[in-house]
Amino acid sequence: MTNVEVTGAAVARFSRREIAEFARRALIALDHLGRIASEISEVTIAIIDDDAMRNLNRKFRKKNKTTDVLTFPADDSDADPQAAGRPLGDIVISIDQARRQAAEQRHSQATEVGYLILHGILHALGYDHEKDTGEMNVLEVEVRAAVGLE
Repeated sequence: MTNVEVTGAAVARFSRREIAEFARRALIALDHLGRIASEISEVTIAIIDDDAMRNLNRKFRKKNKTTDVLTFPADDSDADPQAAGRPLGDIVISIDQARRQAAEQRHSQATEVGYLILHGILHALGYDHEKDTGEMNVLEVEVRAAVGLE
């Protein structure tokens, strides 16, 4: 089973345990779809505020503004090829941005955070909606349905 560490701010109606279980279900769905090459041993999800997200976005993407999710894929270049699994990386979510997007889309904050977790997982697996021709979006919709996310 994938170890999922969840840190940071609380999410309304979405406990840390539920967040971790959602991430595991998303990874299982992706595995069943043949989109994961090897078992994922761990992933970290950090829930932070806009100020912290702006600082990360400025430092790592040179954009001085907040964003909803940032993904830092694990560098597994030193990983043992015989190991049972590999780390996925870190997914960082701005709870403030998630609240705004949930209100705009008229769904729950928990649903929005689920969307962002899945989005971050796909980025950590190498998908990039800014460079592909819609493949990431199609896969995201497919996995949302598989895990019962509105």
